[in-house]
Amino acid sequence: MSNDENACKQWLNEVNWDMVHTDAVTMYLEWGNNNWRDAMRPPVTGSDDYSIYFVVDTWETPKVVLMKMTKYGSTTLCEKNLPDDLAEQYLKEIGGLKGIHELTPSIRKWLEKDLEGE
Repeated sequence: MSNDENACKQWLNEVNWDMVHTDAVTMYLEWGNNNWRDAMRPPVTGSDDYSIYFVVDTWETPKVVLMKMTKYGSTTLCEKNLPDDLAEQYLKEIGGLKGIHELTPSIRKWLEKDLEGE
């Protein structure tokens, strides 16, 4: 896990912006929970398969976390704290729930600008 900007940037071309954590868990870790004909989240078939995606972690200070999911579990590649205004807005939108959540369009826009604009 790293807070280094380069740790996030090196994976940007592989980010699946549409992946959410629950789908990644279903695809990689809950093999019996898959519909083999589901085009949105087909189960993984190889040991080398992985997905790279962002989540919002609100367990402590709200932050975005870049995850890599494989059939062996998830790994945190990097994380960035949300700016105070985005964090406050996000927590309000989700009712202050603690957990791992998906990105909102405003957080994705901030994240893309922040990572690509430097």
